[in-house]
Amino acid sequence: MIWLSALLILTPLTAAGGLDASALAEANAGVQRVYDAVVGEDGMVDYPELKRREDLQRDLERFIALMAELDPAAIDDKNQKIAVYSNAYNVFTLMGVNRAWPVKSVTKIRLAFGFFTRNAWVVGGRKMSLNDVEKKILRDLDPRIHFTINCASASCPVLLPTVFTADNVEALMEQAARDFINDAGKNAFDKENRVWRLSKIFDWYKDDFDGKQGVIAFIRERRPDLRDWEPKMVRYFDYDWALNGPTGK
Repeated sequence: MIWLSALLILTPLTAAGGLDASALAEANAGVQRVYDAVVGEDGMVDYPELKRREDLQRDLERFIALMAELDPAAIDDKNQKIAVYSNAYNVFTLMGVNRAWPVKSVTKIRLAFGFFTRNAWVVGGRKMSLNDVEKKILRDLDPRIHFTINCASASCPVLLPTVFTADNVEALMEQAARDFINDAGKNAFDKENRVWRLSKIFDWYKDDFDGKQGVIAFIRERRPDLRDWEPKMVRYFDYDWALNGPTGK
């Protein structure tokens, strides 16, 4: 699009893809407008509204344009990096669904989970996939990033209605982890039979939490009522890849 090419040129950035605070604040404000319009109190996303509103799509495209020029290595502060690239993951996901609309699941957009593996986005001048953003930029920073990023699916942690910033990301990341652990549809704790049934996220990414025992410790830290007993068995819910909002089909 011509207007997007112009935007890439005009976006005020520092040299070599560095972070310009005013450009980032403006881009974040646009994403917040999108969240205010389409993210419900339950974290579900009104994708039909996003598709209907070209102004909201332009807000997402502005953020995407900023990410195309922003070098991850230029951000030294860990909280700032978590905030910027968690926002980027969520924006890329929203726009990916929007571009494929209507759709019932992100797994239907491209086969073999290509929605997450396709190099559909540009970060710091390099083509990247959603998996790249998660695993090459975010994953080593903090295991709680698994609760800040949203994969547009029912079993994901909900999309928070607030854009992350360096100032709020620590509190929001911790709250997101606690909310996810306490969501009975995603994690259930049978005290009588001492069986924990957890989200597959804790299975897929257990190494990020220092293994199975690390997962148990991570959960216990956020559930004081579970601190005094050891589960006999840990099982996992099947992951529901249905879209986290109306499908329009």
